[in-house]
Amino acid sequence: MSELRTNRIIPRDGLPSGSSGGVIQVKSTTMTTNATYSISGMTWTEVTPLTTAITPTRSDSKILCRVTFGGISSSGEGQRFGAALRRNSTNIGVNSDGVNHTRANWAYTGRNRGNAFDGHIAFEHLDSPGTTSSVSYKVMLTSEGNGYTLYVNRSQSDSSSSSVFRTSCNLTLMEVSG
Repeated sequence: MSELRTNRIIPRDGLPSGSSGGVIQVKSTTMTTNATYSISGMTWTEVTPLTTAITPTRSDSKILCRVTFGGISSSGEGQRFGAALRRNSTNIGVNSDGVNHTRANWAYTGRNRGNAFDGHIAFEHLDSPGTTSSVSYKVMLTSEGNGYTLYVNRSQSDSSSSSVFRTSCNLTLMEVSG
C-alpha cells in the first residue's frame, strides 16, 4: 500500500503575493576547470564560467544566490584579494562603507604556500531584482597591487602529484516567493 504525506504543497509559480519561502526555480553552474587571473590595480575581473542567468517568474520574487569556491591561491605573500557578487553590472550585497575601501562580499589575505590553497570562499546573498526580465549574476574577483595572480580551483605551484588538489566552484540561484 502506498502512502503520501505532506505538510503543504506549493504551486509551481510560487506562493500567493505576501507569502514567502516557496522555491520556484533553481539555476546552478559548476566550474570544474582551473583558471589563472592576472589582476592589477584593484579592478574587478569576472569568473566567466560562473555567470548564470535566471528569469524570475514574478516581480516580487527574491533570488537566493550562493557562491562557493573550493579554493583560491595567490602569487604574493600577504596578498589581499576579494570576491563580489554582481547582478548585471552592479556588485550587490557588499559592505556599504566604500570610502577608501574596496567593497566586497568576501576577502582574504594570502599566504603564498605553494601547493596549499590560500582561501575557501563561501557566501550567500538574498537579492530582490524586482523584475520578470532575465537577470545575470556573476562572480567577480579582485586583488591588490600590480603583477599579482589569482589561481582558481588549483594551488599556486600546481605540481603534478596525487597530494596536490584541484577543486571546483559553484554559483547557485534559487528563485523564492517574496
